[in-house]
Amino acid sequence: MKSALPASSGETTTPAPNGESLTAQLKTPDGRSVATATFDFTGGYVTVTVKTVAGGILSPGFHGLHVHQIGKCEPNSVAPTGGAPGNFLSAGGHYNAPGHAGKPESGDLTSLEVRSDGSAYLVTTTDAFNRDVLVGGEGKALMLHGAENTDNAMERVACGVIGTG
Repeated sequence: MKSALPASSGETTTPAPNGESLTAQLKTPDGRSVATATFDFTGGYVTVTVKTVAGGILSPGFHGLHVHQIGKCEPNSVAPTGGAPGNFLSAGGHYNAPGHAGKPESGDLTSLEVRSDGSAYLVTTTDAFNRDVLVGGEGKALMLHGAENTDNAMERVACGVIGTG
């Protein structure tokens, strides 16, 4: 994973041509909109921008942010491998590119830091996947997990199908 370039680096990032960006609307299991994510593709990299749309829903702290295997965001669903139902389990686990093993997984993104008022804004860049990966096959979902400093760190608190926003 690569960090977004600082403005002082001398390099610029140009947004992809119209139609090349993808979006996802992250919603809680009860359907409340939490954040909008945009995926822009330029020069072999994906710039992911996540911004909350409503304060006070997410708890303050760092929240794990990952691309998941399947483009489904169903509350109270069963994982593709079976088991007990839970929120957004139908999205499967973290996306990992074919042939990639170990950590970080291909779908691991920078954690989203939520401020005390529930707002957050993140820009991160990666070359671990491309547009075709996100929209091909069963699609992919963007998952936001519980705050890392709580007992609910791996809880799936918001989900959005990439490309449907």
